[in-house]
Amino acid sequence: MLNLLTVETGKQYRDDVSRLISWGHWFMLFNIVLSMLIATRYVMANPWPNTGLGQFYLFVSWIGHFGYIGFVFFLLTIFPLTFLFSNPRILRPLAVLIATTVITLLLVDTQFYQLFKFHITPQFWELIFKKHQANISWTFLFIAVPAILFLEILFSAKAWRIQHKRQQPFIGKGLAFLFVICFLVTHTAHIWADANFYSPITAQKSNFPLSYPMTARTFLAKHGWLDLDAFKQKEKSLSEQNYTHIVYPLSPIRVQPKDEKANILLVVFKGLRSDLINETTTPNLKQFSAEHMNFTHHIAGDNTTENSLFSLFFGLPGQYAKDMLHEKHSPLLIDELQRQDYIISAFGSTHGNTSFLRSGIFSGVRGRKGVIHQAGSDENIIDSWVKWLAKQDVERPWFSLISLDAPGNLSVPENEHGPYQPEMKSFDSFVSMDDQKNLLLINRYKNSVYFADQYFGKLMAHLHEVGALDNTIIIVTSDHGFEFNESGRNSWGAGNNYSLPQLAVPMIISWPKMPSKQFSQLTTHQDLAPTLLQQALGVQTKIDAYSTGQSLFDINARNWILVGSNTQYVIFSESEITLFDRNGTFLVYDNKNYHEIIDGKANLPMLLQVISDMNRFRSDDEPDIPASNE
Repeated sequence: MLNLLTVETGKQYRDDVSRLISWGHWFMLFNIVLSMLIATRYVMANPWPNTGLGQFYLFVSWIGHFGYIGFVFFLLTIFPLTFLFSNPRILRPLAVLIATTVITLLLVDTQFYQLFKFHITPQFWELIFKKHQANISWTFLFIAVPAILFLEILFSAKAWRIQHKRQQPFIGKGLAFLFVICFLVTHTAHIWADANFYSPITAQKSNFPLSYPMTARTFLAKHGWLDLDAFKQKEKSLSEQNYTHIVYPLSPIRVQPKDEKANILLVVFKGLRSDLINETTTPNLKQFSAEHMNFTHHIAGDNTTENSLFSLFFGLPGQYAKDMLHEKHSPLLIDELQRQDYIISAFGSTHGNTSFLRSGIFSGVRGRKGVIHQAGSDENIIDSWVKWLAKQDVERPWFSLISLDAPGNLSVPENEHGPYQPEMKSFDSFVSMDDQKNLLLINRYKNSVYFADQYFGKLMAHLHEVGALDNTIIIVTSDHGFEFNESGRNSWGAGNNYSLPQLAVPMIISWPKMPSKQFSQLTTHQDLAPTLLQQALGVQTKIDAYSTGQSLFDINARNWILVGSNTQYVIFSESEITLFDRNGTFLVYDNKNYHEIIDGKANLPMLLQVISDMNRFRSDDEPDIPASNE
């Protein structure tokens, strides 16, 4: 009798499990269809592929990806749960709750993707639902979640009725076969597209969450179907040619020109960090900062010269530089200076960024080949500028960029000895450094800054002599700082990390009729262009139509700024430096010593605003490249 009961109980358990597995198949099939419908929001958020093959791939990947994800989800959740809870009264409600949660998360991710063009990572999931963390409106969930729950209950009931039928509809097997075929076609097509650089397909690899299409480069190379060296070389070349269309400015510019136009002189000390402004090293700059407006908490646009200059002139972070320059956008600042009949010039050494200035910053200037003046040493630069100024029409206002390159190049005049001795005679970045060599290098750097300051003093003396100080806005800043391994990361110079020594630079402004003042709020290079456009040139259009910065004179202090390049997104705040990328991963460093904060948490509203700033001027439309002005 006991044996019979055991057999019957075992048979009943197997039957219950079998029915629940069959029910689970149908329940998951309904959810796959629902997830595909929700996933159309990803499709609509991206540009439509411009080829038939690309469109075909989008269709099959849409089906194959969510069919595969649904199957995996079934294997990891409902399938093992059927063996633990063979009672449908327990399993079905549990499965409904799980499915409701997952579909809701998918809906949230589509909302996030539509706004910011990337998927929420686990780090973001941790942040996004913290109280008061997100500025995104989630009110739609109050309607969506009950609706999803209702649908899941219907799916559960419908699937239970279907599994009771002896002859189940052929559609189930047909759809399963379709999912498998689409999955295989998706990955096979992507392997081919990746090997052949077929962008209408490869550009779609991040369309859907948890999407990791196959490449099989090693397999293809092993069988002689792919030359890996040639592939990597072409891949690098194409990555440099991958551009996004930029809309700049976002709206027409309204201008009410000033009755009196002031001259504008921008002096950029290459590689000058802000903590070197003192009586010994830079007596002229020290006096200049005491007598005029000194922004004591100013951060460069990047740790490289070109991106930093880009931020100065465009009022945008370096993330836009590659696309803006590719489409030959001219800075709005330079365009408006030209429109208001300013004479434009730039002076620097033969080792400066001449090509970048000519093809980027001054690309829109008529006759720009005559704008750039190369004069060798910093002393010659000042002499050349003085001669240039003497030849100009006194009735026309002028704008000049003077680049004093000695600090960044660690150069001092021949047969001259600065106040800091002994000094390193030459610097080789490949030579190992110790404390003694580092001290010699620091002395060399301070001496180069000292002599550059002397030339600045000569420049100011000349402006005073010709009576130009009363009608000239003078801006003194730097492209980036100079580190001597203060971060302990074997970093000397610039361009190798985002520590405070590489980012903190001076910003000192002499503005006619404005009193001397110290500004302690956080400012950045992105603030200079909108300041000049508004205060000097009379632009009345709101700043966010053409810049991510704000006026330097804005009393509303901010907690963070975005700096960096197209490969590094750097969020500089009062206490932390956050390195962030488009994959949604980030690292947090201490602001003072640049040591990684292991358990550091990024501020979500800050990250969301950063993403918004990085996409504000981008468009999915095809770019309309303007003709060259050469």
